[in-house]
Amino acid sequence: MKKIIIFSLFLSGLVSHAQTGTHVYPFLNIPVSARQAALGGDAITIRDYDVSFAIANPALLNKDSDKQLSVNGAAYLADSKYGTIAFAKDFDNGHMATVNARYMNYGDIPRTDDSGFENGNFSASDVAIGAGYAYQFEEDWTIGGSLNFITSKIDNYTSSAIAGNAGVTYHNKKSKEVVAVVFRNFGYQFKSFNGEREKLPFRVDLGYTKILKAFPLAITITAHDLQQLDISSEYNVNGQEVNVGRKIADHFSLGAELFPEKNFNIRLGYNVKRGNELAVVDQRNFSGLSAGFGIKLSRFRIDYAHVRYHNSSNVNQIGVSVDLTSHAGY
Repeated sequence: MKKIIIFSLFLSGLVSHAQTGTHVYPFLNIPVSARQAALGGDAITIRDYDVSFAIANPALLNKDSDKQLSVNGAAYLADSKYGTIAFAKDFDNGHMATVNARYMNYGDIPRTDDSGFENGNFSASDVAIGAGYAYQFEEDWTIGGSLNFITSKIDNYTSSAIAGNAGVTYHNKKSKEVVAVVFRNFGYQFKSFNGEREKLPFRVDLGYTKILKAFPLAITITAHDLQQLDISSEYNVNGQEVNVGRKIADHFSLGAELFPEKNFNIRLGYNVKRGNELAVVDQRNFSGLSAGFGIKLSRFRIDYAHVRYHNSSNVNQIGVSVDLTSHAGY
């Protein structure tokens, strides 16, 4: 326990200089998989075979994620395309590693002059390539860290940065509970678009997952963006000033997974902030809700998520995981 306290204090000091405000590379906070998207978009405490969660929290690496390959893709908002890939390897004695990549393509964007006349198109894209390491000790505890090289292109302008994630995970096998804290996207932009360095989208997340004993259901609660007290918009959809209760609630996302330890799962999630800010006055548009399922077929697991943003904007995400171990499918 003393080791965890020291490690957490070290991480806090490492990233305490991070400030709030406008950030670059927002794609780093898009759900890393269809499964995470279906569970509200922020889950950091799903500790099983699913290696994609280690992109967000490297301390989720474990023996079950050994030689698992996960690929996820989505037709994202405004005709953009988003995808991730992750692989993990267990080196025994508590040592584990992962490699991963994320890609965002924003499609063709009209180029206009000062008068608003179009003059062809230009493209924009973001790429992050990362590697992570985790160490499991004292049976229940895992610490992990990862580094990501990021490059971004907007027309003829480019930028690049190094970003890190670091987390601590506690897993109680008997009670089937997982608690984790993760520091995400701290780092340095060493090449900016226009000569002025921008801040990375640093965030601190705290999560909890429990698989119920009396019913085959896993409940996940995530408190995200804890580095900043107020993450809410100034006014709600009715034009009223947002109160303290709403500001607290906007930090949470919820998820539930039915049959979490079986070959078929049903998932449901709710992101409070997204639901509040994208709601429509006098209309029931279900903003903030997400749902999906997972199914295992021999070596393969297929995941699907439908995320409700707005009446005119929804996202469908799909993922495929492959078990590359020699005993897979038996």
